[in-house]
Amino acid sequence: MAQHFVINLGGEGEIADVINQQGPWALDPNWRSSRQGKTLQELVKDGHDFLIAPNDRLPLPDNSVDRVYTDSVPIDVTTWLGPGVQSSEIRRILKSGGEWIRDGTLYYTKP
Repeated sequence: MAQHFVINLGGEGEIADVINQQGPWALDPNWRSSRQGKTLQELVKDGHDFLIAPNDRLPLPDNSVDRVYTDSVPIDVTTWLGPGVQSSEIRRILKSGGEWIRDGTLYYTKP
């Protein structure tokens, strides 16, 4: 069975069985996830996997991701934390046929 690479960019920071990306701010001991209010260390202890990386330069190869989730995150804007998730990065990392699920709805499928 083929393995799928799925990533959650920002947002809740705690989707089970996927890589959860957060920016460098998640390393601050005062950071808490928005869903359960847990620290990064608590979420990792609970079995969640994380990629700590800036939103505008994801350290992932082109055409490498099967599905991207973005839930309740700023897209293509800058906030007090810095650049939000970049749609150009999502399109770059998605494989052909890869899906972008935005706030629970299929938003984009890469040709």
